Amino acid sequence: MVRLKPGDRVNCRLKEGEIVGAYKEHDETKTFEIVAVGDYGYYLHVPVYYSIKNTISIDRYRLKKMDIDGRFLNEEMIHINENMVCQIVHKVDGMPCSICKEFSPMAEANQEDGTFTCWSCRQNPYH
Repeated sequence: MVRLKPGDRVNCRLKEGEIVGAYKEHDETKTFEIVAVGDYGYYLHVPVYYSIKNTISIDRYRLKKMDIDGRFLNEEMIHINENMVCQIVHKVDGMPCSICKEFSPMAEANQEDGTFTCWSCRQNPYH
C-alpha cells in the first residue's frame, strides 16, 4: 500500500460507530484526514459531528510528541491500521518544512535525512 502522510484524506468503513476493516460488513463510509503517522498505522482526525467510538483527545502533549498541526488542538483522533483504509480520497503533493512546519505544495525532500527545508528557513533559520 502507498505510504500516506498527514494531510491526506482517506475513506473508512463504519459499523455501529466503529471503524472496521476495508472488506468487512459496514453501515456507512466516512472521510477522514490523517493527522499523524505511527509505526503501525495512521491517526485520523474525527470531527465533532461524527459519532465514533474509542477516540482520544489531541492535547498539547500529543500535539507536540506526534508533530500534529496546531489547528487540531482539543479535537478528537483515532488510530487505525493500514488495512482499515478502504480508499484514498486525496493524496497531498508536497511536504512541510522541518523547521517552521509550513506546508509547501509540490515540495520534495532536499536534505540528506529525507526531510524538506523551505527556502526561507535555509536563508534565515531564525525567521
